[in-house]
Amino acid sequence: MQFFVKHLYLLAPIFAIAILGGVYLLIKANDRPIPKYEPKQVEETWSAEEYVRHLNLKPFNQGEVHKLLLKRTRQKPGVYLESLLPAMDTAGIEIIHCYHVVMGDDYVPVITSGNDYPYHLRESKHYQNAAMDFRIVDVPLNKRRKIVEMAQDKLGHRFKVLWEKGEMEHLHVEMVNID
Repeated sequence: MQFFVKHLYLLAPIFAIAILGGVYLLIKANDRPIPKYEPKQVEETWSAEEYVRHLNLKPFNQGEVHKLLLKRTRQKPGVYLESLLPAMDTAGIEIIHCYHVVMGDDYVPVITSGNDYPYHLRESKHYQNAAMDFRIVDVPLNKRRKIVEMAQDKLGHRFKVLWEKGEMEHLHVEMVNID
């Protein structure tokens, strides 16, 4: 008993060291990397027969049109399209139709940008979820103009279709008035 009382002052540092060791072990047990978010890539595409069959099954709502846009295109890795305005989903379907008329039904257009690319101009409609970019550089040169003109005719005055040439050539589609 005297030994215990005589060495009682040593208990506080021992408990402090034990508690610090326990906290350290808890922190190390919970030390794992933050998982990286990768949007779900839709790799499958519909055949023309599946597309027509799907149209006849049920009326489209906003979510169905967006799903159709994702299924009928491929997306460049990192492209974010989940917050697109509903009118942009519809415009995207019209652009896909233009590609199919010019290139054939087997051609799958690639969307290269939605609201995801940090190098657009500050006032870009991309950041308002009112613009998309489509790859056009893989289309033969003599067919690109047909796609651009047909897309502008189909979308009318509510949308602007730009064939942006240069190093990062693409087809830019944006809503004119978002109101």
